Amino acid sequence: MSKTLSATDRPAECLGVDPVIESVEDLDKAIYELSFLGALDSSIDARCTEQIESLKSQYEKKKVLPFPPGRIVYIKDRIEQLTALVCDYCRTHRSELLDGKKKTRTLPHGSVSFKDQPAKVEYRAGLKEADSMKLLDKLLNSTLIELILAWLKSICIFGSNKEARLLSEVVELKPKLSIAKIKEAYEKKRLTTAHLKQLGLKYTKGSEKLTVKPSAYEPGG
Repeated sequence: MSKTLSATDRPAECLGVDPVIESVEDLDKAIYELSFLGALDSSIDARCTEQIESLKSQYEKKKVLPFPPGRIVYIKDRIEQLTALVCDYCRTHRSELLDGKKKTRTLPHGSVSFKDQPAKVEYRAGLKEADSMKLLDKLLNSTLIELILAWLKSICIFGSNKEARLLSEVVELKPKLSIAKIKEAYEKKRLTTAHLKQLGLKYTKGSEKLTVKPSAYEPGG
């Protein structure tokens, strides 16, 4: 573990408990102590983090389940194993689990639900809105900001001639993709998958999601 500074490491030449700055030397002493205090604070935080990580590592080793003969299974792996089995059973025996239009089956120790996930338009992997805006500018052969500014500069307010002022002098617009409008246009077949791809977007169809929700554990339950 790294060495931790303590209050006893405070430089002796620092100012007293009721500091007063009366000279350049005092000013430098105050700044010197600020440097020490920042280092002390960071050092204590670092030691705290080291101890937390060490303690966490010790307890991670306890996250196992013993099974005969002499086998152990990590809790994380067991959760994944059982969840996969539960989901597979629920999908295979859905008609037996659910009555009519019901989407949820409640059991003594939890519930399973089939929830509809709506279709959505989202950014392709690794892309953000800024990337889509750049792709849009490329399609326009100009930046959307430039087009908007040109439009704002074409409109006058406050009268005409010498009294007139440009709308661009009082209004600022920030372009933003309307994901809702894009989704609507795609579903109306006004936009295609190719169009969305040129904007760095993709359309994901609606789907059904299976959720497994165990109840709060009670010993002997």
